[in-house]
Amino acid sequence: MKAAIISTLSIVLVVVLVIGNIHWNIRDESPLSPIHSTNTPNEEESEPYFNLDYYKSYAALWPEQAQEVFEKKLTDKQRFRILLVGSDAIGDQDLGLITPLKEVLANKYDQYVTIESIVYDGTTSDYVKDDAYEDLIDKKPDMVIFEPFLLHDNKEKFDTSQTLVNINTVIKATKKELSDVTFILMPAHQLYNANLYPMQVSDIQKYAEAQDIPFWNHWEVWPDGKDEKVKDYYEELDDNTSIANEQGFELWSNYLTKKLIAD
Repeated sequence: MKAAIISTLSIVLVVVLVIGNIHWNIRDESPLSPIHSTNTPNEEESEPYFNLDYYKSYAALWPEQAQEVFEKKLTDKQRFRILLVGSDAIGDQDLGLITPLKEVLANKYDQYVTIESIVYDGTTSDYVKDDAYEDLIDKKPDMVIFEPFLLHDNKEKFDTSQTLVNINTVIKATKKELSDVTFILMPAHQLYNANLYPMQVSDIQKYAEAQDIPFWNHWEVWPDGKDEKVKDYYEELDDNTSIANEQGFELWSNYLTKKLIAD
């Protein structure tokens, strides 16, 4: 009986050793896989394999300054922080931009790029008057993707010049504290048959170009504002406002994904 138990244990041990050897030989060599160590037991273990160019390649479509900061952060093994700031038009955790963007960024950049969001329910003038941008600064982002509460300004019939002054105030105040931060402007969702709204978006785009601020116009992937099909991508709410629906947020987040992750 004793001999049979010893024989069985010997067979189990051989099987475990064989399976372990096979697993060792075929394991995936990802950019974060450890280097094969040739150290003796008394030597320090080698650091995990880290491919700087692997991560940089995905950021090829980022603004130049953001790419430079990203490279510095990677070199020091620090996180690059993206902050998405906007009105309720950017949605929330359940239906919006932040959740899909978190997932795709984590998948490509591992822990080296993070994204958070701040939603503000008010106009750009409210945002400036309340010094609400201090919450933005406290997050210490490296890149801010900013939807400047345009539908709220539109609802209050703001002149675009006031919106631009407010945007400039936010950017200037933030850069005073965070000199290396990169701002990117973008509009809220497309609307059907609007008159003033497209002109406001155009004015902001012209401002961005004049100030050398990237403007990510996701309307490029939406149906034209004069096409009734665009109504399939957002919902009208009871308080005379609107928000993108699941299809609209999918269009929008896919556009941002392609900007944030180069093929």
